[in-house]
Amino acid sequence: MTRRVRWAALALFAAGAWAQTPDPSLTFEVATVKPATPLNPGDGKRMIRIGVQGGPGTSDPGQISYSFMSMRNLLMQAFNLRSYQIQGPSWLDSERFEIVARVPAGATKDDVRVMLQNLLKERFQLASHRDRKEQSIYALVVGKNGPKLKVSQDQSDPAAAPPTPPGPGPVAAPDAPPPGPPDPGRIKIGKDGMPELPPGVRRPGIVMMAMMSPAGMRVKMNAERGTMAQLADSLSNQLDRPVVDMTALPQRYDFTLDFAPDPSVMASKMGAMMGPMPGPMPGGMPPPPGGDAAVHPPETDAAPIFAAIQDQLGLKLEPKKAPADLLVIDKVEKTPTEN
Repeated sequence: MTRRVRWAALALFAAGAWAQTPDPSLTFEVATVKPATPLNPGDGKRMIRIGVQGGPGTSDPGQISYSFMSMRNLLMQAFNLRSYQIQGPSWLDSERFEIVARVPAGATKDDVRVMLQNLLKERFQLASHRDRKEQSIYALVVGKNGPKLKVSQDQSDPAAAPPTPPGPGPVAAPDAPPPGPPDPGRIKIGKDGMPELPPGVRRPGIVMMAMMSPAGMRVKMNAERGTMAQLADSLSNQLDRPVVDMTALPQRYDFTLDFAPDPSVMASKMGAMMGPMPGPMPGGMPPPPGGDAAVHPPETDAAPIFAAIQDQLGLKLEPKKAPADLLVIDKVEKTPTEN
C-alpha cells in the first residue's frame, strides 16, 4: 500500500462524520424518556434488550426505541460518531436510559439523528462543542504475504436494497404494543464449540458470537459481503483504541475470524455497559509487535486477536497516531426532564 493511500485513510479518520447545524424544527411527534432499571447481580434470569429498534428503513418506520442505552450510546447515535470521539463526564457510560419516540411519516435516518440531537438538548440540557485531538490508533493493513480473504460473489451494497415490506398478518388494536422481533430459531453449538447462527439471524455484513468458559472468552466473527471498513469498526469494539482501515482493499469479502479477546479490554467495556464486574476475567493476551504494556497469555485454545488477524486473514494491526474529530460535552444533565 502506498504512503498516499495511508495518508488518505488518516485524513478520512480525522474528517469524522459531522452533522450540519441541526434544524430545530425536526422533532419526534412524541417521546417518552426515563432512566432504565439498573441491573441487579442477583437478577440472573432477567432478559435485557440493548440497542435501537424500529425507525426509517425497518418494518416499523413510525416508532423508534432506544433500549438500555447509555448517554454515550445515545450521543453516538445522534451525531453518528464512535465511542472514542466523545469526551465528557464519567457517568456517560454508567447511567442507562429508555427512549420510545414516534417518528413523523416520511422521515429519513438522517432526520431521526437530528431529532435525537434536539431531544437530548431539550430533555437533558445537552451543550457541546467540536474539537480535534491526536489519538493512538491501530492501522489495519495487509500482511507481507497478502490477504487471505474470499471475494464475495455478490458485490452489491446490502444497505442500498429497500427494506422488505412486512407480509400480511392480523391487524393489531390501535393501542396494542408493537410486536417483538421474530424468533430467530434455536442456536446450535458447532463442532468448534462456538454457537452457529441460525438462518433467521444471518445477514450481509459482520456478525459476532461470543462464548465464555472457565478458560476465558472466545469470539467468532462471521462476515458475508463484509468490507474492510466494517471489519475495522468491529475490531475497534474489541480493542482499547480505534482501528482505521488502511488496507486499500475495495471489495466485499466472506471470512471468519476466531480469536480470544483481551480480557482486560473486555472487562473494561463490560464494566462500562453493565457496571463493575465481580472479578477479573480469566486469561490474557500479548500485545502486537511494537504494542504497549505486556499482559498474560490466554488460557483458551483460541488464538490471541492480533495473531488471529495475521494467520486467518493475512492482515495485521500497526500502532499509529492520528488526529480525530471529537465531540466535547460541556453540559448534560444526568436526570431528564419529565415527560
